[in-house]
Amino acid sequence: MRRLLIMLALAGSFAHAASARVSPIGMMRKSDPKPLAGRVVEFAEHQVGVPYRFGGISRRTGFDCSGLVYAAYRSIGRLIPHSTWGQMTMGTRVPFGAVRPGDLLFTEGGGHVVLVVSHRVAVEAPHTGARVSFVRLSSLHGRFVTARRLLH
Repeated sequence: MRRLLIMLALAGSFAHAASARVSPIGMMRKSDPKPLAGRVVEFAEHQVGVPYRFGGISRRTGFDCSGLVYAAYRSIGRLIPHSTWGQMTMGTRVPFGAVRPGDLLFTEGGGHVVLVVSHRVAVEAPHTGARVSFVRLSSLHGRFVTARRLLH
């Protein structure tokens, strides 16, 4: 009888595990308290201090500007182009004064991208010899080309 009870208990737990739902990549689970933009921002902020490296897309290799944005969106399961030029075609256009966390802001004629993390600050991988860092949005206004919103 004891063996039968153990078998029934195990069968019930396997049935429960088999029926568990798994959310697809990039989809937020109901238990996930952070919106997708918040998760993108959190990823980018955790990269502050990582060295710049042209073509880099990870903490291990370092980041270039578009690689940082690429990796941040990849962290939520979204695949976007690695180049600034490709990223500039994604999502919807946003005016400088309306950017919000998770938006991409392009400068230097479109050759540089930063990830907006608040209404005043962005994270960027600036140039060779530098590290991923915070930058004030106000310092980018004169070089602003466009901003794009990938998450609505």
